Amino acid sequence: MGKNLKMVICIFLFLLYFQQQVDCSRYPLFNRLSLRRANASGGEALAFNARGGGPYTGVADGRILRYRGHFLGWQDFATTSPMRNEKACDSTNGSNAAMCGRVLGLGFDFLSGDLYAVDTHFGFQVIPQSGGLGIQLATGFNGANFTYPNALDIDQVAREVYFTDAGKVFQTGNLAEIRRGRDNDGKVYRYNIETAKLTLLISNMSGPTGLAVSRDGRYLVISEYSRSRIRRFWLKGPNALTSETLIRLSGNPENIKTTARGDFWVAVTVPQPPPVQTTAAIAIRFNGLGRVLETINLTSEYSGDLISEVQEYFRRLYIASTASSFVGVSRVRP
Repeated sequence: MGKNLKMVICIFLFLLYFQQQVDCSRYPLFNRLSLRRANASGGEALAFNARGGGPYTGVADGRILRYRGHFLGWQDFATTSPMRNEKACDSTNGSNAAMCGRVLGLGFDFLSGDLYAVDTHFGFQVIPQSGGLGIQLATGFNGANFTYPNALDIDQVAREVYFTDAGKVFQTGNLAEIRRGRDNDGKVYRYNIETAKLTLLISNMSGPTGLAVSRDGRYLVISEYSRSRIRRFWLKGPNALTSETLIRLSGNPENIKTTARGDFWVAVTVPQPPPVQTTAAIAIRFNGLGRVLETINLTSEYSGDLISEVQEYFRRLYIASTASSFVGVSRVRP
């Protein structure tokens, strides 16, 4: 296949993925895609394939599930651990991720149909469109193992995968320690699908738990969880390979997803001041200028649990939470 033809196909699939034509007025404002029928919980990240199939999500017991509609519900699609044992792993809460796996970032390459994933223990992988056990592409870089692979996004035109390593403090699971922001060993990597070359792009980040490629491919927006901010890193243009703070937040940002309009949604957890012991779950839409365009409070829907991703697809918001047994769906307001 010629290079120009492949580029045309990539652009067509990119536009197809981002089109928004569905009238959702008949849908309720908030709905739940329950994971209980699949004996699962804790969907962290979400992905849709080029044909609109999905969502797909990685759950606490190490599986990647695919949603097949109301009647079929969630079904097994893939795993990332070659040591995974169904009896020992299925329905578990993630406490045995070293054996079962734990996927925190997902994204489809629309041209090939392959699903790329990052797993906290089994690194950076690719899963064929038929599913099954993932193929391990990298567990580290230049002789050093990844510490906590976390978020992933794909530039569909350049066919480059970007993913983060949040840093070793995330291995502790101690949110108080993570929020103190003393750790700055987070990193962002770039992987070229056609050349299979992995590059370290950014170092010295404080908990990069989310990232997204701008629609024109000129920059990345990256969550720094421990610093309560979103940074922009320029990939092209006169400022290439430099970064700046785009937004400062009152909470801790997680995954970021690009919308069809070219703006972004980020999931934010806002700790409440004493004596309240819960957190607020907030979805924020912002643009490339750092301007907040919309804020949605999802705390009542998630009972004070953390949310990890908000993704807009076909005029609906899909909301993931590592602490819940469902994926939320909210109609986008006109």
